Amino acid sequence: MARYFEVWVDQTKKAEVIKKLKEICEEVHEVFYDYDVIVRVSEMEEKDLLKIDGVKRVRRHYNC
Repeated sequence: MARYFEVWVDQTKKAEVIKKLKEICEEVHEVFYDYDVIVRVSEMEEKDLLKIDGVKRVRRHYNC
């Protein structure tokens, strides 16, 4: 089952983090809200996303 997560990114590593997220996530959308990116994943959990260098915080998207 696919889940959406809100992701906060270290701004000094933003380009590298987004590139990595695009490699491993089914969808990646840059947003201009209180978080930087929203991603859709099927096989990953919050802890897996937090292992990516430059990811500061992850939270399950409230609508999904």
